[in-house]
Amino acid sequence: MEASQPVSDDEYSSETPTTTFANKDQVEPEITSEPKNTIKPEFIPSEIEFLNRHRGKLRLCDPKGVYEFRHIQQTWLQSSLQLVTMLVSIACMVSLYYLYYQGSKEIMAGVGEVSNLIWVDAFEMFMIVGIIVMTIKRLGKQAKQHPQKRYRLAMLANSFNRMWFNYFRLLLVVLILLIAANIIKYPEVALINFDYFEEGAVADLANAIFTLIVIFICFRAFRFCGKELTA
Repeated sequence: MEASQPVSDDEYSSETPTTTFANKDQVEPEITSEPKNTIKPEFIPSEIEFLNRHRGKLRLCDPKGVYEFRHIQQTWLQSSLQLVTMLVSIACMVSLYYLYYQGSKEIMAGVGEVSNLIWVDAFEMFMIVGIIVMTIKRLGKQAKQHPQKRYRLAMLANSFNRMWFNYFRLLLVVLILLIAANIIKYPEVALINFDYFEEGAVADLANAIFTLIVIFICFRAFRFCGKELTA
């Protein structure tokens, strides 16, 4: 029988150091972050001319443009024109509501002076005043945190002018629709009679729809007053 020869550890000793040194000599590749190439926007001359033209543009009915170019300081001439147009718009709206209120009054025998205004009219006035007051407060807060010269006046003027412009267009559309409906209903009558549209279920529904549209116009006109100036 062959005697079992003990296996010496020296047989594996020649491989172990080799493997160890090979692991030590192996250099791990360093992960280096290459700088990203920053792409600078290139503007063609027509785009630059467009931006320069809109920066110095006189804005009287554009609250969105005032907000987008809020870092451009308004000139004294622009601010003066904006102030005048804002006062005209406020005077027109107040006068229109005052005439509407006075026209709704009637004198009844034994009762005295009564008004035909309903809760929808009161709701319209309450919402309009509430939206304007809240947005003016937000605008004042933003102007104190991030003061900019004559920005508050420009934003208020454009918002009031925008509201009056859209409100006036709405009145024209309503007037055209009433004239067309009157001609269709009474083709033989030469004069326009609006008494039919002042009472009844149709008149109440039309008044409610008109109120919602006016509130939406007011909200859209003053929506930029409360936006963050640093955004």
